[in-house]
Amino acid sequence: MLIHCARKTRRGFTLVELLVVIAIIGILVGLLLPAVQAAREAARRMQCSNNLKQLGLALQNYMDTSKKTPYASNFVDSIPQCGNFATIGTPHQSGNILLLPYLELGNILTQINVNQSIDTGANRTFLTGKFIPAFTCPSNALAGTGLNAAGGNFSGFNGPVQEGMYRFSGGSMNNSMVNTRDCTVAANSFCLNADGGINGGWTCVHTNPGAIRGVFARGPASVGFQNITDGTSNTIMMGETKPHYSEFGALWTWNVPTTLFSLKLNSTFLKNAEKTKTVSWLNAQGHASYHTGGVQFVFADGSVRFLSESIDYPTYCLLGDRADGQVIQNVE
Repeated sequence: MLIHCARKTRRGFTLVELLVVIAIIGILVGLLLPAVQAAREAARRMQCSNNLKQLGLALQNYMDTSKKTPYASNFVDSIPQCGNFATIGTPHQSGNILLLPYLELGNILTQINVNQSIDTGANRTFLTGKFIPAFTCPSNALAGTGLNAAGGNFSGFNGPVQEGMYRFSGGSMNNSMVNTRDCTVAANSFCLNADGGINGGWTCVHTNPGAIRGVFARGPASVGFQNITDGTSNTIMMGETKPHYSEFGALWTWNVPTTLFSLKLNSTFLKNAEKTKTVSWLNAQGHASYHTGGVQFVFADGSVRFLSESIDYPTYCLLGDRADGQVIQNVE
């Protein structure tokens, strides 16, 4: 008897089924991709926070040793009331070089000629193209380019150089400043630091240290922990910036080395500059970041905190002022 074996035929996917499978995969990728991106940003933000923690620790160790902050730079304005500019402001130096030994980067400092301006001669050559992870926020979209947003070199350098993504807090300014920006007469509750005609932390601070409203100033002057009378947990010491939109955005800059609190967090002036790729220190010298919704800061007590960009502006300015006498609560 003959037995006929039925041949089973395999049926392939129809075009419709394939399209359905592809659509499902696309939906799953679409759902997973934001989660992956969020996880990556969380890791980048954590690294940025760790950088600020290390910088805060370096600042505290420096202050424990020297009994004062490092200067943000040794620059002073070349005007009569500031004294002998030739001896006070040269050679031009950045205060960041003073932190290097406290970041286990003393080997870099040994290769910098401190008797020569930071952006000239052998110093310029040595620092061109050198990038230091401790000073780099990985969330910064232009990190590692070493150029400003318009594709040019930062002021003082003739090649790519480390960006200053974390800047010393310059504190609040008064209304006589030409670069008031957000700090206007209409919103002046935090802009009244007249200081006898000295613009907070900006002009001739070496002859009038009381004019320093923040922890740092543009000039060879320093404050100690005893001068932070608002309390170290209520005073910003350093925070993030978007340096690529300032011509003075290099880590080693000696001109405009501090942030200006005449700009709000992630200010509209900066956002407009980002749209047009405009480079202007007046628009880019406030605190800002690429983290969603706010900016990370290290306070004078060494703590790292994330402040929302929607923070009340006067409150933000008071956090930048070391001696305003105001009680500040619930700012995070």
